[in-house]
Amino acid sequence: MEIKISIHNFNIGLDVDNDEVALKLKNDFSYFLQERMDKIEFKISAKKVESYQIPQNLIAKKQSQNSITFDFGNIRYNDYYGQAYTVFDYTKESVEVYYIDENILHEIIYLLILSRSGKWLDKNGMHRIHACGFTLKDKNIILMLPSKGGKTTSLLELVQDQEVGLISDDSPLVDTWGNIHAFPLRIGIENKSKVIEQISYLKDDDFYEFKRKYYSKKYLLPLFKLKNKVEVKDKTILLSGKRSTYTSTQIYKVSKLKMMNNLINYMIVGIGLPLILEYFIQNKVKDHFVNLLILFKRIISSVSLLIKSECYEVFLSDNPQESIQSIKEFFYER
Repeated sequence: MEIKISIHNFNIGLDVDNDEVALKLKNDFSYFLQERMDKIEFKISAKKVESYQIPQNLIAKKQSQNSITFDFGNIRYNDYYGQAYTVFDYTKESVEVYYIDENILHEIIYLLILSRSGKWLDKNGMHRIHACGFTLKDKNIILMLPSKGGKTTSLLELVQDQEVGLISDDSPLVDTWGNIHAFPLRIGIENKSKVIEQISYLKDDDFYEFKRKYYSKKYLLPLFKLKNKVEVKDKTILLSGKRSTYTSTQIYKVSKLKMMNNLINYMIVGIGLPLILEYFIQNKVKDHFVNLLILFKRIISSVSLLIKSECYEVFLSDNPQESIQSIKEFFYER
């Protein structure tokens, strides 16, 4: 199945021989699907095979729990420990995915797209911030929380109000001038029954499974199943959050200097973002300069965002419904 995806002008063409996985990818990137494209920046093909064909006599450049990386000139091979392997041609910006175990295919291609689109966006002055983004009345709220801090839980509480707009579940985009841009992907949850209880119009078959190699299975919800609009506003509020054992949510205004610490972690360094280093970093001298330039651009965008935003800190209570209601009431008229 052929799929065309355009993520803020980064055009991706996919040719996937597994229709079930292809449909899942279309749901993942439903907001960015295109009928046709005049130019393709990045190509991905996927094909089922019976055995490996990685060249012999190569020395590993990198090894992680996910894969072993081998380089041969401008070609990079990633061996997923007998389940799949990829052949990345940097000169053509194309990847061939050969899989033996189809259960790993969805995760590989999804992360491939996020990694390469993320680098292209970085190079072109559009940077991801690890945060939950939504709109409330006339403003963007960018809620930064640690991993497992409650970003998805908060968003699912928020979207029960159809007046709340969607920006991104976990990675809004920020341009050079500090403007926010939408980056809406599917939403991953672990308990779909609870979400169906929360959002009454959702049904069991609105969700699909995401099997991950080293993590528990998730259920995914395509954004088009929600009745909330994808939108961004001109005014932005940066909200740094922490969980607490408070019985009521506490919100305070903080200095821009204090907020900069959060932007360093969640945007400049990119803690929690799916960089996928085996695809993000090429290990060539030229690429090292590109990555330094990306770092500089992230700093510029972070400062621009900081200058034009109001900054607050929130200590979430142990009751998600109370926390979200407090946030909505606090920022509705600000």
